[in-house]
Amino acid sequence: MHERQTDPEPGAKRIQVTTWYAGPFPVARGRGLRRWALAAVLLPVSVLGATLASATDPAHVRPFDPAAIHVLAIGSCPPWRPDFNDCERDVSLFTEAVRDTIGVPPDQIITLVDEQATAIAVRQTFLQLQTSMAEGSVIIVYYNGHGTLLPKEDGAKGEMQETFLLWSESAPFAALYAVHAGIWMTDRELAQLIGTLQIRDALVVLDTCYALGASNEMMARADGSELEGVALMASSLAHERSWASEQSAIFTRNLVNAMRSGSATLHEAFQKAGPGTVSEAAELCADAGSIRSGGDCAPQDPALVDPGGITGRFHLVGR
Repeated sequence: MHERQTDPEPGAKRIQVTTWYAGPFPVARGRGLRRWALAAVLLPVSVLGATLASATDPAHVRPFDPAAIHVLAIGSCPPWRPDFNDCERDVSLFTEAVRDTIGVPPDQIITLVDEQATAIAVRQTFLQLQTSMAEGSVIIVYYNGHGTLLPKEDGAKGEMQETFLLWSESAPFAALYAVHAGIWMTDRELAQLIGTLQIRDALVVLDTCYALGASNEMMARADGSELEGVALMASSLAHERSWASEQSAIFTRNLVNAMRSGSATLHEAFQKAGPGTVSEAAELCADAGSIRSGGDCAPQDPALVDPGGITGRFHLVGR
C-alpha cells in the first residue's frame, strides 16, 4: 500500500490517497475535488477532519436502509461497435448482486439495455425517478458500455470530458455531432440529471473506458448541493481503457464476485475486486482477440473517489 497527502491550497480540502501502485504518481492540487490528476489503483479519499477508518470501517458508519436505495443500470453495446456486445449480461450480474447482497427491492431496480439505452430513454427515466423516489433516498447509477474522451466546449484548451456512447442503430458520422445532437451523453449531463433527484447520497459505478475522466463533473455535485455524499467507482483511470473477456467486463465480474464472497461492505468489495481486475487486464493484453477496445496493450486500474465514505455504508448482508 502507498499513501500520500496533498498540501491543500487555502480553503481547499486535504486529500489522502491510498493506492496499491508502488511507484510515483501525480496528485493535482485544487479546490475540493474539482481538479484531480490521479494515477492510482485504489483511491479511498478522506477530507480534512475525517479519518480513513471512520469513512470505511463498517463498525463506524451508519448503514443505508436497503428500502431507501434505488438503482438505475444502463448497458449500451451498439451494433456498430461489435468488439464488445454483452452489456446485458453485465447489467444482470450487477443488478442481481445489489438485489441479493445489499437487499435493494426488485421494484426499485431499473435496467436500460441496448435498444432501451438511448439518451432519450435515460433522460425520461430520470424524470420518472424525480417523482417515484422519496426525499432522502439513495441512488446507484451503473453504466456499462463504451466511453470516450472529447474536448469540453466551455473548458480550457485541452480539457476533456467523459462521454458515454448510448444506443443508436447506426454510428453517428462524428463524435461531437453525437454530443450536440443529444445522441450520446456527457459526464456533465449525467451529473446534472442525478442532481435533479430528491436524494441524500449518490454512487456512480462506471465500467467503461477512461472511467475516472468523469470524476471532475461527478464530484462537483458535492459542492454547493444538498447531497450528503457522492462517490465514483471507476473501472479504469482517465487515460486507460477498460477490458472485457468474451463473456463479461472484468471489473464488473470481479466486483460482483467480491460482493458475493463475504465482503462486509461495498467499499471492501471494491478493494477485493481491484487486484483481480488488474491481473486479468494484464492477461488480456497478451491476447489481442480478447481486447475490449482494440489497439495497444495497456493496463487497467480501478479507482474509487469517495470523500464521504459512502461506499462503506452499503452493507452486504446477503450472498
